[in-house]
Amino acid sequence: MKFIFRQKLLLLSVIVLVVNGLLGYVVYQSYRNLLDSEKLVQHTEKVLYQSRGILSVAKDIETSAGGFVITADNLFLVPLVTSQKTIFGGIAQLRYLIRDNPGQLLRVDSLNYYMHKLLDFSLQSVEVRRMNGLPAAIMHIATRTGLYYTSNLRRITSSIQREENILLTERILKNERSMTTFNLLALIMFFLMMALTIMLIILTGNYFRQNREKEKRAAELVIANAELVVAGKEIIYQNEEKIKQESANKELEAFSYSVSHDLRAPLRHIGGFVDLLIKNSSAQLDETGLRYLNIISESSHEMGNLIDALLTFSRLSRTELQRTKIDSGKLVARVINTFSDEITGRDIEINITELPDIMGDESLIGQVWINLISNALKYSRNVEKAIIDIGGHTENGLTEFHIRDNGAGFDMKYKDKLFGVFQRLHKAREFEGIGIGLANVNRIVARHGGMCRAEGIVGQGASFYFSIPAVIINQ
Repeated sequence: MKFIFRQKLLLLSVIVLVVNGLLGYVVYQSYRNLLDSEKLVQHTEKVLYQSRGILSVAKDIETSAGGFVITADNLFLVPLVTSQKTIFGGIAQLRYLIRDNPGQLLRVDSLNYYMHKLLDFSLQSVEVRRMNGLPAAIMHIATRTGLYYTSNLRRITSSIQREENILLTERILKNERSMTTFNLLALIMFFLMMALTIMLIILTGNYFRQNREKEKRAAELVIANAELVVAGKEIIYQNEEKIKQESANKELEAFSYSVSHDLRAPLRHIGGFVDLLIKNSSAQLDETGLRYLNIISESSHEMGNLIDALLTFSRLSRTELQRTKIDSGKLVARVINTFSDEITGRDIEINITELPDIMGDESLIGQVWINLISNALKYSRNVEKAIIDIGGHTENGLTEFHIRDNGAGFDMKYKDKLFGVFQRLHKAREFEGIGIGLANVNRIVARHGGMCRAEGIVGQGASFYFSIPAVIINQ
């Protein structure tokens, strides 16, 4: 009788373990699917944000050129000059984000083409105004060519956003289905384990009435089963915390939307009314008053850039890392190719030695290279021949990359400020920027478990280094 009971107890225990293992595996796969769908949602939101920024820059280009044509005031050209330097980098980033969607890639190529056309037309309008005066410039604009380019940019951007919104809707629905499946499986697991636990307690209690020693073991088993119940409650608690975290993320995203849209609208109003004051009331103001208005206008544009930069910096801490094998050589080559317009016409020598492969999030590591290469090109543009060296090596469990230039350099006593938010070692009139690129680099590298450092000599150049923990990569 005892032998038969032991067989039943052993069989039921095996069933508990097998069912627990199967349910655990299913819950794990469901959780992985949930994470994957969340990553896809975040990726789609990045594409939408980037496309809106590009269209906003196009509007700035058109407004800037039109303002100069009307007023001949060079202050109107500041947004045009800034947009000329940054817009194609933004389009390159958008292209990188939708690289796996052939239809979207064709739209981005069209977007790039019409942006070039709009920029050329705007620059021509400015030149006609300078050389031939207002009537000629008005006739140039009256051809409606600029309107044609702008309309196509809006149409293409709307197409990109329409498709991404469709993808976003599909991915949100998939996310919700994954969450529902995860909750259901967790609940089934809890009740099934409760039922099996009760069965074990009943069988063990009958057996322990016949043997005092077995009663002691039954007490231990009851404790173990109680821990299983607690574990089931912990799963439910963790699931509730997951829901709370998602709710917090949605609130944070809503705040980001408010910052990027609701706060930018008043900034545009400030800039627009200041421009109108300069245009319509400049004769009633003295030189000091006009200077104050110009400072307000420039500050509103700068604040808009700061808001965008802070949003990007905030997103880097929330983006889930998607580690894959990264071919560093190919990645750097693609990044350099995105700066072809900036390199053209300059005497630049770029030397690239063999770059080790690493494991990491290719999108984020690509952003590291974009920032570092952009800085090297920017701070070396005033030398007669710019020399940029890029390389890397693996040693003592770390893969370290470097990028060196022979540009403006910096004073080493300020090196601790380099990777801080909005920290700049050069004046804005010397080199444009808002001082958040290196902060983004440092945050991305830190999230990969690495470190950043820099060396420089004023007037002789700078060297930037970042390291990533080396792992064994299967060839």
